Amino acid sequence: MEKVRAGVVGCGVIANNTYLPGIADKPEKMELVAVCDVQRPLAERAGEKFGAREVYADYEQMLARAPIDAVVVLTNIQSHAPNVLAALQAGKHVYTEKTMATTLEDANRCIAEAERRNLLLACAPPVMLSAVNQKVKDLIARGAIGHVNFVRARHSHAGPAASRNWAADPTWFYKPGAGPILDLGVYAFHELTGILGPVKRVTSFAGIAMPERPIRSGPAKGMTIAVEVEDNSLTLLDFGNSTFAVVDSTYCVQAAKGPRTEYYGSEGTINVNERRGPQPPIELYRADERLDVRGWLPIEMGGAASWSLASGVEHLADCIREGKRPIISAEHARHCLEVMLASMEAARTGATQEMSTSF
Repeated sequence: MEKVRAGVVGCGVIANNTYLPGIADKPEKMELVAVCDVQRPLAERAGEKFGAREVYADYEQMLARAPIDAVVVLTNIQSHAPNVLAALQAGKHVYTEKTMATTLEDANRCIAEAERRNLLLACAPPVMLSAVNQKVKDLIARGAIGHVNFVRARHSHAGPAASRNWAADPTWFYKPGAGPILDLGVYAFHELTGILGPVKRVTSFAGIAMPERPIRSGPAKGMTIAVEVEDNSLTLLDFGNSTFAVVDSTYCVQAAKGPRTEYYGSEGTINVNERRGPQPPIELYRADERLDVRGWLPIEMGGAASWSLASGVEHLADCIREGKRPIISAEHARHCLEVMLASMEAARTGATQEMSTSF
């Protein structure tokens, strides 16, 4: 296959800011054939801006009529699973934004349908396509910090309602089926499991810290959201062999300094910085009394390619063209979904949850 012909469903903020520019930037691999949004003007603007040949307001019509090989699902979290399943049933490969579903049952249905039809299903977030995360995984596998004792991961911000440049109504982020664990924690869970392997047990604290949220931008500016899901959560992960991690995923962080993730080992520490700023993306602290080595070292990344959320779609296109299985697999996404659901259940019940899936 020379090019993968793509159709995009959902033409909101994330589509216009990241995915559609990313597809347009890889004309040698992908062709944007069709766009769809229930608000047809959004689809029309996106189609005109990014050169889609066909524009739809009806998703079923796009699946039935558009000459596409793959669908990129960029709708809200609650509608991901039915949109993914419909695309697979129409014979299309699929890339879906996170999370792939809101229940394990729906995730299993999507995976089974993809297998039955011999189609590829790749899932965001594509954090394990990041050269930084691959480097961290390699360093840990080679024993750079000894046994990993615990990890701290920060994946929080003030929430989409607090954004000064959010172009859509953010109300759905604060309703059942969404929330910061599914919206933000998902990045940490994919990163940590991609590097350390599957989680064995989960426990958590969560609650609604800010019951009302004023909307500061977009079409709903000035309105107030009644928060219906936990907006503040801390999750504790047990990877076995006394390796633990704590993840904050909240809409309660106005600003923060310091690393995004730190891995603390028996012989050192790996510090993963934010992508913005002057710091190196990875710093390694090594304490080796035998070699009389103690201190922080920047880890050179060389000419490692940059990546973005749209890299996941490019990766799917490469897999379709080359007959490979995606690194960002649906099985990995299903395991992370179970972790997130277990986190919410543990917070509700106070009981540690055992995991049943792997990848």
